[in-house]
Amino acid sequence: MDIRQLQYAIALSETLHFGRAAESMHIAQSAFSTQIARLERQIGAQLFDRSANRVALTTAGEAFILRAQEILAQIADASMEARILHSAGQSQLRIGLFYESAGELTPLIVAAFRRAMPDVDLSFHELTMVDQVEALANGDVDAAFIRSPIADKRIQLLELFAEPRFVGLPAGHPLAGQDAIKTQDLVDEAFVVASPMAPPQWRGYWSFDDLRGGPGRVAASVTSVPESLNAIAYQGAVDTFPGSATRLHRAPGMVYRQIADGSYSPSALATRSGEHRVHVQAFRNIAQQLALTSFDVVPGAVPIDDAPNGTPRAA
Repeated sequence: MDIRQLQYAIALSETLHFGRAAESMHIAQSAFSTQIARLERQIGAQLFDRSANRVALTTAGEAFILRAQEILAQIADASMEARILHSAGQSQLRIGLFYESAGELTPLIVAAFRRAMPDVDLSFHELTMVDQVEALANGDVDAAFIRSPIADKRIQLLELFAEPRFVGLPAGHPLAGQDAIKTQDLVDEAFVVASPMAPPQWRGYWSFDDLRGGPGRVAASVTSVPESLNAIAYQGAVDTFPGSATRLHRAPGMVYRQIADGSYSPSALATRSGEHRVHVQAFRNIAQQLALTSFDVVPGAVPIDDAPNGTPRAA
């Protein structure tokens, strides 16, 4: 039994619906159901009655949920106390970086923060498609450069700028000879799709589910951008990327082409909701100021308020 299983059980007790509970925990319903069944086997009791097309707590389930809530509250209190004691001894800012981060603006933000708060130690942590939100929400990092659209009440997004989207294609793809490609020419292609453990809205945006009205053909399921590049080059898949990512890396056997009529991709700095620590707020403020004055260091970028219609925005 682990903490995540307790969280899953509590989520199901609150919704009494496997689909909605799985969505609230950002996990596929099949994986969520498997975890609940595994938990019941581990404790040797049925927690949920699944009869008659409804879900209800059993008597054992009611007692278990009360205890699980107490345990998670105690863990949260202990974790907060440990963080406070740790920060009293040293001031550190842990920054999460998802692949291209904020493109060419990233080093400017970091350098400006170092000048403003030289006594704060910085550390940098690579994020993947599946942990980009969880690493922040769980306290593994204090701030994270990620991409919209992500809807999660545990984090707060500061959108920095928006930039054009590109499609990655196998070098021998029939569309690879075009300089720019329309979305209608891509929606029926077999896409690289992020793992079901990735944020669902974010996952659907990059594979055109929002334009298609639902999932399309899947060529490969991945957890990181390098895995996506390999799937394009060696499995004949396609995928979409922000402009910054196209300047960072490409695999042999693939090409990038701009999407002529696609929505722009917002780059964002995320912090935890309710975050009030001075050095985290300072980092956020510096990022906001530089996004206003220096967004043009990112080729093709526009201020977030000038992004074309259809560009996803943080709530």
